[in-house]
Amino acid sequence: MESNQAEGVNEMKKYLLALILLSSIIVLAACGGDDSEDSATAVEPGGSHEFRAGVVVGDWSPHYEGAQAWADSIGEKTDGRIQITVFPDGQLGGEREMLEAVQNGSLDIGLLSSAVYSAFDPKMTALDIPFLMSTFEEAEAFMDGPAGEEFASILLDNGIRTLAWGHNDFRVITNNVAAVESPEVLSSIKMRVPESKVLADWYTELGAQVTPMPFPDIYTALQQGVVDGQDNGPILSFAGKLFEHQSYLTVSNHQYSPIGFFISEDAWAKLSEEDQALMEEAAQEAAQIEREAIRNFNEVAISSMEEAGLETYYLTDEDRAKFKETSHPFIDQIRSEAGDELVDLVLEEAGYTQ
Repeated sequence: MESNQAEGVNEMKKYLLALILLSSIIVLAACGGDDSEDSATAVEPGGSHEFRAGVVVGDWSPHYEGAQAWADSIGEKTDGRIQITVFPDGQLGGEREMLEAVQNGSLDIGLLSSAVYSAFDPKMTALDIPFLMSTFEEAEAFMDGPAGEEFASILLDNGIRTLAWGHNDFRVITNNVAAVESPEVLSSIKMRVPESKVLADWYTELGAQVTPMPFPDIYTALQQGVVDGQDNGPILSFAGKLFEHQSYLTVSNHQYSPIGFFISEDAWAKLSEEDQALMEEAAQEAAQIEREAIRNFNEVAISSMEEAGLETYYLTDEDRAKFKETSHPFIDQIRSEAGDELVDLVLEEAGYTQ
C-alpha cells in the first residue's frame, strides 16, 4: 500500500514538474512573441518617404510658400530621403475636403485655415470670437502659447496632428456703399459673409443683409450687384480682384484666422522618432517663413487696393471699442459650443476684456 502511495506521490511530482515546465515554456514563448511583434512594428530610422501636401490657393500665395519651405527644409534635413510634393490651387480639394482627407489618411499633409475647424469639433469655434486680437504680433503670441497648444490637442483628438501654426489673415470689410466707420453703417449694406455661423449672426445682429457664400462665387456676386460688400482678408480681396467692384475698404481686423501645418496620423506613423522630430522642426521653420510672407503681403494688398482707388479707413481705438461691444453677446453663444473652460483660456490668453 505504502509502495503504491509512494509511486502515486512520485507520479504526482512528475506531473506537477511537467506543468511547471510547460508554463515556463508558454511564458517564454509569449515574451518572445511580444519582442518579435515590437521589432516587426518598430519604424527603422533612415527610411525613404514621399508625401503629398495640399493648399487651396495658388503658387503666388504665402501659404504655398510655406508649404514649399516645409518641403525644401525636410528634404535638406534628410538628404532627400523624405520628399514632399506640394499641390496648389485646390487640386486635392477644398479646405474641408482636404482636412477630412488628412483626418482619414488619404492626404498626407495640408496647410489649411481655421475657417473649417469647427466642422470637426465645435470647441474650435472659440477661435471665432470677433475682435479677439488686432495685430499679427498678438496672434503669434496667442497661437504659440497655451491656447494654440489646446487647439492642437483638440484637433489631435479628432485625428488631425498639428506641427506648427502659421497665419491666414485678419478679416476686413469692403463694399461700394459707404466707409464702415461704425456698426450702424452695416445696416445699409448687403454683405457677403463666409460660411461661418458666428460671423453671419454678428452681421445680422448689426442689421446687415447677410448672404453666406463660398469664395469662388464672390467676384460674380459683386459684379452683378447681388451683394454690396464682402468680408475677407486683404490678401484674398486683392488677389481675387474683388476690389475691382468695391469703393471702400475698412481695415477692421475683426477676426483672426490661423493656418495649421497638418500631417495625417498615417503619415506620422511611417516616420521614425528621429524623422518625426525633423519633420516637426521643418514645419516650425516653414511656419515662420509663411508668417513673415503673410505680414508683408498683407501690407502690399492694402496699399495696392488704396492705389486702385479704394477709400481706406482704419478703425480707431474708439471705433474698435464700439464694434467689440457688439460682439459680446456672441461669446455666450460660443461658450455653449466650446465650453466655459476653453473660452476662459482663450479670453485670458488674448487679453480680451468685456
